[in-house]
Amino acid sequence: MVVGAGVFGAAAALELRRRGYEVTLVDRGGPPHPEASSTDVSKVVRMDYGADVFYHELAEAALAGWDEWNRAEPRPLYHETGFLVLASEPMRAGSFEAESFRTLRDRGYEPDRLDAGALGSRFPAWNADRYPDGYVSRRGGWAESGAVVSRLVSRGEEEGVRPVEGTFAALREEGSRIAGVRLADGRELRADRVVVAAGAWTPVLLPWLRPLLRSVAQPVVHLAPEAPERLRPPGFLPFAADISGSGWYGFPALPDGQLKIGHHGMGKEAHPDERGGVGGAHLERLRDFLSDALPALVDAPVAATRTCMYCDAVDGDLLIGRDPLRDGLVVAGGGSGHGFKFAPLLGPLVADALEGRENRWSNRLGWRASGPVRTEAARHTIPNNEPPRKEEAG
Repeated sequence: MVVGAGVFGAAAALELRRRGYEVTLVDRGGPPHPEASSTDVSKVVRMDYGADVFYHELAEAALAGWDEWNRAEPRPLYHETGFLVLASEPMRAGSFEAESFRTLRDRGYEPDRLDAGALGSRFPAWNADRYPDGYVSRRGGWAESGAVVSRLVSRGEEEGVRPVEGTFAALREEGSRIAGVRLADGRELRADRVVVAAGAWTPVLLPWLRPLLRSVAQPVVHLAPEAPERLRPPGFLPFAADISGSGWYGFPALPDGQLKIGHHGMGKEAHPDERGGVGGAHLERLRDFLSDALPALVDAPVAATRTCMYCDAVDGDLLIGRDPLRDGLVVAGGGSGHGFKFAPLLGPLVADALEGRENRWSNRLGWRASGPVRTEAARHTIPNNEPPRKEEAG
């Protein structure tokens, strides 16, 4: 039984079915659920992780999986447009941008280095004076996140995964063993193994994980620019704009004309059912960023806002492993705002954990009750203490 039909759970259910298990996928309704972290329209796919070669290699392996998925699907859901990384000062050793650039080159890639002149020529929407350095990683882009989750769920059902709609209430225990789940409507569902992949709800449903995991709210804004055709590849790419120093990242305009900009920062700890909306102070910060970096967008109307919930691990690493104190329980989460790009690997990683198989990633991503306090390399670490504002929910 897999609890949660986001990208972790949907991928796990499909892989476990392909390994011969009878699989039930429990979700509280309509995957991709509109409040899930892995829904929405887009997620960045990148290998850029500063000096962290582990995640560079994990992303490299995932990209091979995205290529395979694209070949197998009627239309591609991963778009390899390239990924634009901008630095607000000349790249220096130790910075996220410089170390990402160096790692890519050390690994045999050839990112295109950009100075202000090249930025202004190739990507005219940007204020070239603001970003004197940067590069384009050609092996990267974005994925249609909600469509990916929908496809994983539907493919699972086509191959025999049994869907059950319901809200998780508790694990079902028989002695020291987990033997299924109890739903909020009183139904009890039996299973030999339970995988909890509930995204930001994971530390709520499994509170003993809270020393390692927490639920964090992050703001996302969709803009409706007047001339969206100028804000699409090749002249406008998914971007990280001095991301470890500012938190800003975003995407090209979609066919509907909307353009999404998010903030990869510390966020605000919140219960995922009480996440609130995107507050006015964040919209003011966004306008300041646009005025400085993307002046053509400074007056673009806000089409929608969304509060995206991270299942944040204190060490920034995914958590995929068997709970050693609860026989029969596997946890798959800790996406920490950067887990979606690994979608093609998540199913095999969860299935290996359930079967007790070691793999090249399990040493770092496997079970732990706590970890060193650190963040993923692109994360902006200055806290944003603005409380969620329910009246401004978009």
